[in-house]
Amino acid sequence: TCIKCHDFSDVDAHAAQYPRQYVRSLEELADSLTEPFTYETEKARAIFTWLHHNIQYDTKSFFSGALQPATPESTLSSGLAVCDGYAGLFVHLAERAGLQVYKVSGHGKGFGYQDLSPGEPAPKMSSNHAWNCVLMDGEWRLIDATWGAGALNGTTYEQRFDSSWFSSSPSEFGRRHFPTDPTFQLISDEEGGPITWEDYILRPAGPTIFSDFHRLDFFVDLLQPMTNVIEHGQTVTFTLFKRCEHLSNRDADNYVYILHFPDRQPVPLEPNAEGGWSLTYRIVGQTEVSLLFVSTVDGQDARGIGIRGFTNALNRKPMTFGGLVKWAV
Repeated sequence: TCIKCHDFSDVDAHAAQYPRQYVRSLEELADSLTEPFTYETEKARAIFTWLHHNIQYDTKSFFSGALQPATPESTLSSGLAVCDGYAGLFVHLAERAGLQVYKVSGHGKGFGYQDLSPGEPAPKMSSNHAWNCVLMDGEWRLIDATWGAGALNGTTYEQRFDSSWFSSSPSEFGRRHFPTDPTFQLISDEEGGPITWEDYILRPAGPTIFSDFHRLDFFVDLLQPMTNVIEHGQTVTFTLFKRCEHLSNRDADNYVYILHFPDRQPVPLEPNAEGGWSLTYRIVGQTEVSLLFVSTVDGQDARGIGIRGFTNALNRKPMTFGGLVKWAV
């Protein structure tokens, strides 16, 4: 089945039942996590999810610069790691479970990354991150257990599961990862691969994308517009698609997706002929534009209300919204 829409809830629930404090050995952990599952994808997912629950990002070492080499045993013992520790422990557990796996080093557009200014030359390639490449049921895939486990918010680590870093396509993954060894891009010729360091680091900044965009299974590669700034007076087609063709785009299974402006009524995106949602709109007199979803109406979950339900409730019933994307104007 398709990894983007596969239901891993049973695997994730199983992985949550092995707290680090009660693990007696890495070998026992690998066996316990993966033995119930037949497919390599499920075995890899169990390890990916366990790391989220049990390993915290080592903010003290990261911000002090006093990073020490990590071993799988030391990461298990302390419950702390930076990217190298996550990727190294993933390799150890995955190999014990019989998976073919590599630790990949390279550049990640992660915490603190700022896009280059227009016209600024590309810096030399630098390596600041680590992730994994795993053979799962006949297909090599890229996963980032560090970013899947949580994220930095200022100097604070937020333990927040982001499963998109388990199921990203190579082209999605390559927007924010550049391996030292181009073999690990996994981007096909048809998709424009392999890409150069200059292509990667000079790629124009995209809009701000919030975590709910990934939680609700939207596809970054088909989001439009992909610029971070929209020009005043520009007529823009905003387009939104699910990550996979198997995911439902029916009203009953979706929220209403709206363009939000600071000083005027929101406008809903309409279903389009390609199976997504779109809206063409002229941007005048705004400082920012946001793409939101209608989360609740009158205190109730708003999934399935449809555009008519939203329009009828607008300015009549209390609503809450969740953020998907934001553009500057």
